[in-house]
Amino acid sequence: MPSGKEAKQRLRREMLAKRRSLSAEEIKKGSEAIAAYFCAWPQYRDAKSVMLYLSMADEPQTAPLIEHAWSSGKQVAVPLMGEIYGVMEGAVLDSWDDLVTGRLGLKMPDPAKTRPIDPASIDLIVVPGVAFDPAGRRLGMGAGYYDRFLPQAVRACKVGLAWSAQIVPAVPTDAHDVRMDYLLTEAGFRPLSGG
Repeated sequence: MPSGKEAKQRLRREMLAKRRSLSAEEIKKGSEAIAAYFCAWPQYRDAKSVMLYLSMADEPQTAPLIEHAWSSGKQVAVPLMGEIYGVMEGAVLDSWDDLVTGRLGLKMPDPAKTRPIDPASIDLIVVPGVAFDPAGRRLGMGAGYYDRFLPQAVRACKVGLAWSAQIVPAVPTDAHDVRMDYLLTEAGFRPLSGG
């Protein structure tokens, strides 16, 4: 499998450009399709504790998934970036009012109100990515937040969430990169190959 920093950086640039080229209408329609697939998925329906990310404007929108999880009585957690670069924890999110604007203008849980969640108690984690491949390999933004966090979530089902255009034949990987159990795009769930 290809590896190397340069290959990752090249793929990251290419995929981010694709993501940024999507229209608001494409994002809206695609996100609605993703929400329909996700909310009907047995793995999600059975989960009592779910971790989702707070999406950026050009990513599949997770707000409807978070709201559905709240209305279904599930415990919802979102990432909270720590003081140390590349390290995050999961924080319980009970309401949009629990968010503040953090680094880079991104929404994040208010550190003053944060209730950490034990990663080992999470049933399902929705993972963002810049690119995924059919074997469930993931390319992130490069800081390693999820690669450090996911091994602690020992029983969680990991689902990579992305646009179809972000699924590539092969993602260059390193030994520490964590594979997904499922991939979900606006076209539905994709079966994973062994690879």
